[in-house]
Amino acid sequence: MNLLVLKPSSGGSAKNIVRDFVYGCWCNGRRIGGMQMPPLNEIYVATHVRASGTGVSFIDEQLEPERMTSLYREKFRDIDAITLMSSTQSFKDDVRVLRRIKETKPHIIAILFGSHPTFMPDYCLKEEVVDFIVLREPEETMRYLMKAIEEKTSLKEVAGIGYRDHEGTIHYNREREFMDLNLLSIPDRSFLTSGADYFNPVVRRLPYTTIQTSRGCPGKCIFCTSPQFYGRKYRFKSAEKVLEELREIKRLGYREVFFRDETFTAMKKRNIEICEAMIREKMDLSWIANGRVDMIDKETMILMKRAGCHMLKFGVETGSDEILKNYKKGTTAVQAEKVFRETRETGLETHAHIVIGGPGETPETIDNTISFVKKLDPDSASFGILTPYPGTALFEMAAGKHPEILDGSDSTMLNLHTEGFFSESICGIKGEELSKAVVNAYRRFYLRPSYLLRRLKGIDSFEQFMILAIAGLNIFRFSMTGNK
Repeated sequence: MNLLVLKPSSGGSAKNIVRDFVYGCWCNGRRIGGMQMPPLNEIYVATHVRASGTGVSFIDEQLEPERMTSLYREKFRDIDAITLMSSTQSFKDDVRVLRRIKETKPHIIAILFGSHPTFMPDYCLKEEVVDFIVLREPEETMRYLMKAIEEKTSLKEVAGIGYRDHEGTIHYNREREFMDLNLLSIPDRSFLTSGADYFNPVVRRLPYTTIQTSRGCPGKCIFCTSPQFYGRKYRFKSAEKVLEELREIKRLGYREVFFRDETFTAMKKRNIEICEAMIREKMDLSWIANGRVDMIDKETMILMKRAGCHMLKFGVETGSDEILKNYKKGTTAVQAEKVFRETRETGLETHAHIVIGGPGETPETIDNTISFVKKLDPDSASFGILTPYPGTALFEMAAGKHPEILDGSDSTMLNLHTEGFFSESICGIKGEELSKAVVNAYRRFYLRPSYLLRRLKGIDSFEQFMILAIAGLNIFRFSMTGNK
């Protein structure tokens, strides 16, 4: 039995789509800056399934279109099943991909995993080209599903899947318990395209890779799918398991690591162990991590910097405490100010994620938020329109007023975060006005003479100059034209 794990190329005219596990296509802000993210969760699936004896291959079609062309030409001769990660924003393109593959090889088995199959399973299984869906965390479920298919045993015993029987009736099996993350194998990065250096404007040293050391988030934000997808219990790998993977990453020749945890800074005690070991072993890896402004202190920042961290990314969201409460974010603007001040004092770079168009938003709060971000003065920032994702309280809010939202898949890779999607029902502001506000935010933040001068002064290598030049040109074009 041979399984192809596929990361499809971007559908339509969209380019440089970053497929994130929970969100699938996380942010057009990444397209604006030109960011590319090495696939991680697909590699987890490929590595875990292969360990049970199934033949597995992986293709990142965006980087290796010729390999896919070859498979079509050979009619997927040696491939028995195909799986891809599908989000609400990618779903329609994913179905088109599967339809074309099935036209080439009708009996190939098609499996979807990811956020859309988890939160909108009926919509997925109504598509004839979809044979199975995997609900929530995919690795163990994919492993057992492939074994059942290969050995022709009962599908009823495979927890965590949905499928149609021979009569076309849809069945959903019992949920699968979440994994102990320490039991996950280190993802085999040899699956990745050989010699591919993924571009990222906030990365200092190439090549870089991604790593995930926890799943879930202690937050309760109304716009985030993580609690429903990964479970409300926050799970994380031990310090030794993380260090084992970091040593492997170093051995493979990577120079920088992007921790893809929702909230890396939530695990203070464990992270201190990791940082102290990185310093002691002189690991010489630079790295980036995500944090919450209420879950980090200056003392830990200093240690993280000594261990190679050069940037912390924070979900600031807004400068309005009232809107933060509406989001159930659990943080305040004052906490954000304090953390961004302390990161500057520590010498760490920062990135601020901002969303506009949430409950309580007005033109005045948008203007105030842009001014607030300028006051925080992060090294970079991304601005996007709040989008209701299936699996969130925000989506239920929008769907309650507008049943025509259906499965939400009219929010696509082309319009995510830069065009309004039922925004007027959420905040009372028309989508086109929010689109203009996003362009204005990028313009007001990035085109400040003081900001441009600071970034130019901070360049200390030709490599960093080239990274900033590419990202800068992308952002400048969007700020001037609104075109990604």
